[in-house]
Amino acid sequence: RSSAGGRGDGAASRRGRRSPDVARAPSTTPAPTIDEGVVARNLDAVGALVRTLVKHTEGADGAGGGSSGGYEGDGFRLVRCMPHLKRREADAAVSAGRVLVNGELVRPSQRVKAGDVVTLDGKVMLWEAYARRVEEEIANDATSSFVYLLYNKPRGVVCTMEPHQRTSLHFALERERARMKKIRIFPVGRLDKDSSGLVLLTNDGRVSDALLDPSRKAEKEYDVDVDRDVSAADVERLAAGVVITTLQQRTMTETTAPTQPCEVRKIGPRTLRFVLKEGRNRQIRKMCEALSYDVTRLHRTRIAELELGDLEIGGLRPLDVDELRVVSDRVRERAKASTQSTQKQSSESRRRKAAIDANPSGWGSKIYKDSHTT
Repeated sequence: RSSAGGRGDGAASRRGRRSPDVARAPSTTPAPTIDEGVVARNLDAVGALVRTLVKHTEGADGAGGGSSGGYEGDGFRLVRCMPHLKRREADAAVSAGRVLVNGELVRPSQRVKAGDVVTLDGKVMLWEAYARRVEEEIANDATSSFVYLLYNKPRGVVCTMEPHQRTSLHFALERERARMKKIRIFPVGRLDKDSSGLVLLTNDGRVSDALLDPSRKAEKEYDVDVDRDVSAADVERLAAGVVITTLQQRTMTETTAPTQPCEVRKIGPRTLRFVLKEGRNRQIRKMCEALSYDVTRLHRTRIAELELGDLEIGGLRPLDVDELRVVSDRVRERAKASTQSTQKQSSESRRRKAAIDANPSGWGSKIYKDSHTT
């Protein structure tokens, strides 16, 4: 599918129509070096996920036990230990030092385990029974047999699983994939080689349709650095839409049209934050180029409600409970919309057939016969 991130390096002329993407020189961004510390932490995360899947599979028949006992999982995200707070409120409370785990300051991404004491403003949070109940609900959900991972893709990694491409995810996550054994994951959507940031990996084929369906595409958020200071007028022009020429990768045809209105904010003299649903090939880079800016860094931080947070570069982690619910809800919405569409088509077919039967010599019957003549 097309990506808003783009493949270009911004080295071509800034004005005028560019040659088709297929004629562009290949990216010069080198493949990133492997950080062994990051790989080790990834392997721990993947190992815990695999153990959880095995536990759900083998214990499905005899789970029982109710939800009143202690927490037995591999780690529950700290910000979920305060269900009376919204997600951002809990993040802010932890960042402000109001939340302690075993009497110590921690980061919002901290995961707590059985026996950990969590306090908010000195008050003990009784989180274990809640965490157990939530994870049992997730275990019984239709998505529990699948794998969902957030990955902070470094620049230089190509977002495919092609085994013949040394810079692809196939090699960047080689040891992590080996730890998952027979579980075959793939990226949902694309993020180009010269871009970095959030990529969702899964073995659930339903998720691509749920997140990338053109009629209900999920929002994506990007932080973008450019080569010079950005004026307020240009921010407004970008948000309103600019005319760009993009290549449709499936048909290899070019389209020249204005971009859809989107949210663009200036968060630094040379840094912009884009929030858009549209996903034309190299869209953000081309939007900036249309106003004579070259993109020097493009980093995706969010897909729908899935946020990169403080996940380290090259890091990998399973989705937490809230994020799993986001995926599950979107899969259900997509399935419901598909069913309704099929029912509508069937209903229209029945009405058309009834009209033809009522008037066999009418135009409807003639059109039907002509369209079915071989």
